[in-house]
Amino acid sequence: MSARPGKTAVNTVGRVQLRQAVLMFAAIAVCAACAKEDGLTADQMIDGMLAAIGPAPSRKAVQSLSTTAEGSGPEGPFAITVTSIPPSTVYVRQQTSNGITEIWSTPERTWGGDAGEKYEPMGRRVRDFVREQEFHLMLLDIRSRFSDFELQAKESIAGAECQRISMRDEAGDEASICVRPEDWLPAELRLMSGGAGGPARIYFDDWREVDGLNLFHSSTLAEESERLFSYDYVDISINTFAYEIRVPPPDLPRVRSE
Repeated sequence: MSARPGKTAVNTVGRVQLRQAVLMFAAIAVCAACAKEDGLTADQMIDGMLAAIGPAPSRKAVQSLSTTAEGSGPEGPFAITVTSIPPSTVYVRQQTSNGITEIWSTPERTWGGDAGEKYEPMGRRVRDFVREQEFHLMLLDIRSRFSDFELQAKESIAGAECQRISMRDEAGDEASICVRPEDWLPAELRLMSGGAGGPARIYFDDWREVDGLNLFHSSTLAEESERLFSYDYVDISINTFAYEIRVPPPDLPRVRSE
């Protein structure tokens, strides 16, 4: 008497999933042991960080990412929405007590201004500022945005040990990231390029799942002058356009979610 196909298929899938889970946890244990023995290369540390953020299919499926945060800084509270369309189109809308500023940036140009006013072309410092607001994509796209990864000294950030990895950004400027071996998540990212506020350190916290990805929901940006900006993310949307991109310039690319 033959077994019922449906039950056999379920049992087979269950055994495969169990085997995959066992292998995954074994691999994590081995990697953790290697990290403790300083046996990992910089590239392996970056791969471990990306795996902790999410599986490759989920990371590669990101066509657009929009974040909205409530923030505070030296000039007071602010609200900021950053919508990114990989590889290089960004829209930033920031509201402060002085009004609303909108900025668009593409590989060809950056332009923007106060909402309701005439938008003007803007230079590299503003472009760098816009790019530095793409905190989440800088991690998801770290291999395309940075290169020349090299291991540096171990450090302690917020009481947790992390491995510093130096790298260079697309302009060839120095940068670095510090990855915690205990959970493979980044504790801090340093950008040395000349953005609007100069060199900056970005600290990450409050990691939560969003559409199959492990994303931080709180961050702090510290400029070289020790000016601190805190961000608490109230919304993170993947592959959807928020209403804030309501009046884009004609040449702003669009991605239609299925």
